Amino acid sequence: MSKISISKKTAWSLILKINTKISCNNNLVNINEDISGHKINIIFNKSNNHIENSNLRDDHEVNDLLKIFLPIVCSSKKTQFIAHIAQSLDGFIATNSGESKYISSKENLDHIHRLRAISDIIIVGANTFREDKPKLTTRLVEGNNPKIYVFDPKKILKSNQTSNIKVISDKDIMRNKFKKYKTIYIEGGGRTISYFMEKNILDRIHVCLCPIMLGGGRPSFIENKNISINNLKSYDPKHYQMGNDVLFDLKVR
Repeated sequence: MSKISISKKTAWSLILKINTKISCNNNLVNINEDISGHKINIIFNKSNNHIENSNLRDDHEVNDLLKIFLPIVCSSKKTQFIAHIAQSLDGFIATNSGESKYISSKENLDHIHRLRAISDIIIVGANTFREDKPKLTTRLVEGNNPKIYVFDPKKILKSNQTSNIKVISDKDIMRNKFKKYKTIYIEGGGRTISYFMEKNILDRIHVCLCPIMLGGGRPSFIENKNISINNLKSYDPKHYQMGNDVLFDLKVR
């Protein structure tokens, strides 16, 4: 098979096309697409998240992009919940005052926007929405903006703060309100992601480890006081360099 070289931008366009077009019902996904004048052929094995064969020349950035996103866009799940969180080396996502912009690298910020672009819905916690006022768009990458929902089980937001945003509670989640959507992306914060993990709803999480030390602040995950070391689940993460950060890709369930 004759090998071709493609850019990271072309690889991303391929991922977007797969997300909306390719049938992923079989374990081996045959990808044959013409993107930007390149005829791309990939055979992806979903059972072990491995590219069995392709006509692409070896390129570190392109390979990492495909390895990170093919398991998501080729998932057989009718509905999947994914999440991302960026934390310091000592396990904090923000200072005590809530300052968190931007602890991760530009490369990771691009990655966050790509996660938004492949998702039908993005869910963000009420505190994060109120304090950070995130735009939650895909402005840094190619792709459509997802629908935005704010998770507010304690009803801390006022109506004038959410005039154009849909607000949901834990009851909406447990009633499986989002079963008609393929990919639900939980962007933060720590309490919201912890809720989805505790309820065994989350399928995959990306944890970005940033080379800084905050020395205190808001923890990445909410403490479970009843936890036992012997009962902890051990994960087998993939990891990728992302600027100065390291991204850990964990399949949670």
